Amino acid sequence: MHFLEEFEKHAKVFHYHNFKHNYYYRIIILKILSNIKNSNKITIFGCNNTYFYDILDHLPLKVKKIDLLHAFSLPDPGGAEVYSLKKIPFLDKRIVINQKTKNDFINLYKEKGISDEYLERIKIINIAVDTPESKPIKNFNKEKLEIIFCGRIAKEKRVHLVVEIAKKVSEIANVKIYGHKEMNIEGIDEFYQKNIINPNELKQIYEISDVLLITSYREGFPVVIKEAMANGVVCISTDVGSISEHVLNNKTGFIVENNSEEEIVNKFVKLITQLFSDKALLKQLSDKAYHHAIENYNMNKFQQEIRRVIHN
Repeated sequence: MHFLEEFEKHAKVFHYHNFKHNYYYRIIILKILSNIKNSNKITIFGCNNTYFYDILDHLPLKVKKIDLLHAFSLPDPGGAEVYSLKKIPFLDKRIVINQKTKNDFINLYKEKGISDEYLERIKIINIAVDTPESKPIKNFNKEKLEIIFCGRIAKEKRVHLVVEIAKKVSEIANVKIYGHKEMNIEGIDEFYQKNIINPNELKQIYEISDVLLITSYREGFPVVIKEAMANGVVCISTDVGSISEHVLNNKTGFIVENNSEEEIVNKFVKLITQLFSDKALLKQLSDKAYHHAIENYNMNKFQQEIRRVIHN
């Protein structure tokens, strides 16, 4: 939510969600949008917002319309990838953040009989993060590993697996859970810290942490992994979304097959134990994770690519 403050510094922000079920308010908004100047110098951008697709055919023809999709919602139903299908002709560009999501769109378009011409509108842009000029100094000789989970406490994140893992490695690791609670999980209070909205505080946590856990059953490519790698934190993740494009198994982190939950927990515990016993391996993975982040999550390159998509 801390990004909301940044938006408010540079733009007028209307909290539409408070009125989205009000019929008259929706009509007023549509009339305002239809009166936008018909110019290709104006861009309307949407991300994870079904209302964005509802208004596309009400916008002037020349106005650029671009959406961003991190990942398909499967196996959960009702994702934006399906909701948007009827509005594809109105989209000038679709931004995805990885090859996996582009491949998913290619398969979906083929399944639904959508023309290949629209595939050319899909652009991959690798989201960047701020990277430190040098890797934070890590103390790999601590009595216990410092392990974190950072993210929403939500169904798809399977944080209950993090809790199970934390209990099993308590003698060799301090596991701390950070994030916004969207649901309650049995046993989480022993490890839960708080929701972090201050980016400087989050950076300090990365700097003293050794390992990041991702136990999700679906993802795109979480920004938390990029931020962690940029601070030399080794990621252990289930093999979902495009995570394996950057968390290279046994090179920049570890990838665990998305099998049964019992198998996932046991494998995570085994890998954590290995890192605790082999600090040279931990340091090696930490160094490679940092260098991978520096080479791949460049902010200047990201900004140039975004500007190119919006302005060309």
